[in-house]
Amino acid sequence: MKLKQLFVPLLAVFALSACSDDAPTNQAEKYTTLETPVKVADLAPVTEVFSLSCGHCRSMESAIPAIEEAASVKIGKAHVTFNESATFAALIYYAASTQEDGNPPKDLVEALFQYVQEQQTDSAEDNKRLLGDVFKQYGLTSPYELDEAQQAKLFTAIEQADALTVQSGINSVPTFLVKGKYVVNTSAHESAEELGATLKMLLNKAD
Repeated sequence: MKLKQLFVPLLAVFALSACSDDAPTNQAEKYTTLETPVKVADLAPVTEVFSLSCGHCRSMESAIPAIEEAASVKIGKAHVTFNESATFAALIYYAASTQEDGNPPKDLVEALFQYVQEQQTDSAEDNKRLLGDVFKQYGLTSPYELDEAQQAKLFTAIEQADALTVQSGINSVPTFLVKGKYVVNTSAHESAEELGATLKMLLNKAD
C-alpha cells in the first residue's frame, strides 16, 4: 500500500484523543505482570509507551532524564496504535524515527508533539504542508514523499508497534514496559525518582 493511500483517510478523521482507549486501570498497583511477555524485535529493556496525541505523554518527556538517572537505564520509546488517531500519530513518529536510526532528538520529538496537538487544522492540504515543514526543518523527508525503502522501514516499525500494542494490552499512556513483561502504572507513582526506583527494581527482578 502506498503511504499516501494510508495517510489521506486518516487525515480526514484525525482528532486529538485522550491518553487512553477508555479502559479502566487499577490505580493502586505500581505494575502488572503480563502472562505472556511481548515478543518484538529490538525492544529496549525499559520502553516508554506513548502517543504524540497524548498531553500527559508530552509532559512526561521532561521527566525522562530524571527517571533514567533513578533507574540507571536508557529508556527506549514505542508508539501505541490502539485507535485511529494513535495510529496516525504513530505514522508521523515512525516516519521521523526511522530516518533517525530509531533515536530522534528530543527537540524533534517535541516538534512532532506540537504539530499533532497544536497545529492541526480542518484542511488536509494545510496539514500536509505543515507536517512537511516540520520534517524539512530537521533535514528529513516528509512522510508523504518517502521512497520505497523508507516506506518499508516505516511499515516495519508500524507492524512492530501494532504487535507491542496487541501483545501488551496497553490501553493507557504514558506507561513503561520493562523486559517486555512488566507494565508500569505511572499514575501510581508520585515522582520521577519513585518511578525510576520501580523500573530499577523490575529490571533486577528475577524472572
